[in-house]
Amino acid sequence: MNITEPIRRAARLTPDAVAIIRADNTALTYRALEHAIDRMATYAAGLGLRPGDIAGLAITPPDETPALVLALALARMGIASAEPSVPAARLRLRFQALRAGQPIEPGCVAFDASWMTPRAGAPEHVVPIQPGGAALCRVFASSGTTGRPKHVPVSHDVMVRRVFARWLGLSGGHAVRMIAIGLGGAWGFLSVLRTLWEGGTIVLFDPGDPIAAIRRHGVTSIAASTVALRSMLDALPPDAAPLPALEAIEVGGSMVPVPLRQRAAARLCANVVVYLGSTEMGGVASAPVAALDDRPGAVGYMFSGIRIEAVEASGQALPPGTEGILRMQADTMAERYLEEDAATSGGLRDSWFYPGDVGTVWPDGMLSLTGRVAELINAGGEKVSPAAIEEHLLKLPSVTDAAAFGVPDNSGVEQIWAAIVASVPVEDAVLDAFCKKLGPRQAPMMILQVEALPRNANGKIQRNVLIEAALQMNRTA
Repeated sequence: MNITEPIRRAARLTPDAVAIIRADNTALTYRALEHAIDRMATYAAGLGLRPGDIAGLAITPPDETPALVLALALARMGIASAEPSVPAARLRLRFQALRAGQPIEPGCVAFDASWMTPRAGAPEHVVPIQPGGAALCRVFASSGTTGRPKHVPVSHDVMVRRVFARWLGLSGGHAVRMIAIGLGGAWGFLSVLRTLWEGGTIVLFDPGDPIAAIRRHGVTSIAASTVALRSMLDALPPDAAPLPALEAIEVGGSMVPVPLRQRAAARLCANVVVYLGSTEMGGVASAPVAALDDRPGAVGYMFSGIRIEAVEASGQALPPGTEGILRMQADTMAERYLEEDAATSGGLRDSWFYPGDVGTVWPDGMLSLTGRVAELINAGGEKVSPAAIEEHLLKLPSVTDAAAFGVPDNSGVEQIWAAIVASVPVEDAVLDAFCKKLGPRQAPMMILQVEALPRNANGKIQRNVLIEAALQMNRTA
């Protein structure tokens, strides 16, 4: 099946239903979306693109609609769109959104919203939908939080299975959904398809005022990274009226701090669902926050059809309830990386995906995460989880975000460092008392107070950026 077939069907059955509300509050019905996809496909065909080609295409604010429609148009034609970071040698061409004051890069084809509008006197073409199946629909970039991002090609078949897995794992239909994550990433693109396939409405918005869009359009569901959710909460006035239409918040992209999810449940919507997934696998686990609060590190119950094991470094499977290196399998798993050398250096190997997480699979199917293998701090031979330190830091008054990381000293021994974001600067005496309470094995040697933590589009902390900043501090000290 081609991922655009359900959109064409929705356009036939409910043509006047709203498919997308753009950030400027203009609406695109399913009929208009269907015509726009076919128009953009006609443009792309005129450029010589053919089934099997890969074209570079970023789907980014301030108005994602033209790029999103173009990605769907390419998929309809059997052409994969790809994150622009994919090497040029892999691409047939690159598309670049035409924006005022921004020059077009050499070799790029400029596009804008005019590609979605009918040309005077030109007949409407119903573009044939390619079979889909094993053909690629998009190439996503992995998070790259611990190194160079890898590129994950996903076929129509795999994307179809991921959408259906989401339906089984996360309830709700015909939503008016605000997708507060990058639409070009694996999770964002999946959320787009999930919404359009069920005949729902996508709400795009001004990042500076998301609450206004929620109220104006009666948003019933939000998919958000931890960073986006925190921004929404910060934008909500203390005396703000309730949001009665909002029925569910799906939050993920990184481990969700307990204070954040509790704050979201109290201020925005009681039904907060934590979602765990990856570019290579799609969604793997979820649960409402009420099911997580009594288990440290819990991130959700495994989706049906997902197999997750904790193993030793040798690959030997461990009994349920035992902490180890996690690996997983499912028919939603990508088969390979685009880079030829990434199959051995990346997480896809021996028919398993190794996400680089340390955690526990409990007998009842609950999954808990301790941290990332590459992010565990080897403090003098003691393996310390950054997540455990961060959870304690977030309990400090006025601290809204926190990250712990290991920084090698002059002899190569890792020392524990931390960075915090606080609404009011935290006094040194409070931090000293905190470190004494935490104890010598987990207490940071240095706690930096910063304006914001470096995060990627999915909200994951870029610890490599923090480590490099700390090393630079040491070099100049």
